[in-house]
Amino acid sequence: MNQQIVKSTSKILRSSWTVLIAVSIGIYIGLYQHQYVDYVAPIGHIYLDILKMCILPILITAISVSIARLMQAEGESSYIKRMLMVFMFSVLASSVLGAAIGVITQPGSSFDNGTLATLGSIVRDSGAPDLEISAYEPFVAKEKASFTKTFIANLIPENIFSALTTGSNLKVLFFAILFGTAIGSLSKSSSQTLISSLDSIYQAFSTMVKWLMLFLPFGLLGLIAHDVSQVGLAVLIAMIQFVPIALMGFLLLFIVSSLIMWQRTGSFTLPFLALQETAIMALGTGNALACLPSAIMAMQEKMGYEKKSVNLLVPLTFTICRTGPTLYFALATLFVAQLYKVDLGVSGFITVVIGSIFAGLATAGASGVILLSMLSLVLAPLNLPVEAVLVLFIVIDPIIGPFRVLAIVHTSCAIITLILPKQKLEEIAETKVVIES
Repeated sequence: MNQQIVKSTSKILRSSWTVLIAVSIGIYIGLYQHQYVDYVAPIGHIYLDILKMCILPILITAISVSIARLMQAEGESSYIKRMLMVFMFSVLASSVLGAAIGVITQPGSSFDNGTLATLGSIVRDSGAPDLEISAYEPFVAKEKASFTKTFIANLIPENIFSALTTGSNLKVLFFAILFGTAIGSLSKSSSQTLISSLDSIYQAFSTMVKWLMLFLPFGLLGLIAHDVSQVGLAVLIAMIQFVPIALMGFLLLFIVSSLIMWQRTGSFTLPFLALQETAIMALGTGNALACLPSAIMAMQEKMGYEKKSVNLLVPLTFTICRTGPTLYFALATLFVAQLYKVDLGVSGFITVVIGSIFAGLATAGASGVILLSMLSLVLAPLNLPVEAVLVLFIVIDPIIGPFRVLAIVHTSCAIITLILPKQKLEEIAETKVVIES
């Protein structure tokens, strides 16, 4: 009887309707009941912190074990080449798409004086240079550290324990790849014990994440109430031209990735339903790596992909294929250039495309202001003032951020279906039946 009650409660808590009700309550509190935000927001932050606690152990163990097994397997060289090609093409396509949307829609042009005044007042209130003054006076860019130095500083850890403590996920990823390569270079007899131990650690943390999924509605309610309460109506009105265009860009990525998974699996509904919980977590938490365990389980248990391959590719794509930020940086750069009436030309357009790719890659593990500050890696080479406009992107980020994360998560899963062998609907359905039974 007790087990039946537990199963029923678990089913209710994991229901899409329960999550939808929790999200609706969070939006209502964030918009109309600000006095309750301080009560529910800590619940969301605690939930996200516990979820983040599991991310780095899963990242290290999944990547290290998968690379070690991949190296010790025979005939995998073509698999790795295909993976690198798909990775490079996906981020390049995202950057070009973002820049193309910016050129076609012109989100930063045709602002009237009233809107410019509103934008300027937002910047003034933040303590940053006035936008209206900066837009009409010659701008002298401060000397910036080169991208190469910035990227290397964010990539190679001096101390892996320090990187783990600070949550520097790109550094942890670099260590995991190097560590996995070292394990894979050992003989199978020498490495088997270590691989088994790391796999056990991965399984333990994955179990913890499954427990956390039961409390997802409560976590989402607190997080969404807090984020919605941070968005002011004046900002939305002033940035009304940019927000829907950015969301349209992410929608296009979502549509393309859905079509890819449809073509690779033979089913449109199955990938959509399999990644439903992962998509909800992306929108609710605003953290791509927080969706890592959910995506791994969905790709394995619901879409029938091999565990070894999924454990390697999901963390790698989530960390390296930053399609959402890449598209956003390209679009945001075009927005700023149009706002300051700067003609980029062909060379400037190429700079935007390439700079957005590297800036997106540098955002691995970053969020909020830190993620948005990477925009300077694209704006600085074009002599555009990031300080004068960064606040505009910060204040609308509670709206943009979750959809940017959804773009990372959903396109990463589509990228994985391109890398792995094509699935047949019948095989997936059979796998699902076996798992459920």
